[in-house]
Amino acid sequence: MTAHSVSLLTTMYKQLTEQAERYLRSLYQQDDIAGELKRKLADLMARGEANADAACRALKLSRRTLQRRLKAERTSFQSILREVRAELAINYLKDARLRSLEIAMLLGYSNISSFTTAFKSWYNVPPAEYRQRFLALR
Repeated sequence: MTAHSVSLLTTMYKQLTEQAERYLRSLYQQDDIAGELKRKLADLMARGEANADAACRALKLSRRTLQRRLKAERTSFQSILREVRAELAINYLKDARLRSLEIAMLLGYSNISSFTTAFKSWYNVPPAEYRQRFLALR
């Protein structure tokens, strides 16, 4: 890895952590398992580990227990993951320094196409159009 790559990764990690922390603060009002999972996922995403196994380890729950508790709250791991990604995507798009590919990677997508498809399913506009509209309002 080059020095520039390390510097870029360090900067991105710092930005991601700051934005995730803002999102986390908004979640601390929730004390159910879904709220706890959202907080953990935002943190895990900052480390590139936003998956069910990592979340279970962070919550100190078996996968089956997590599934059962989420089902009792009428939700699922995938639903919570989508919600966290959708919220963080908006926060990241507000930061003009982050390119769409970087945002996709920060949210755990392997390519920009997957991120664009997901974003359009959440907000009915592609991320580039959302960013253009948001930045035009500033």
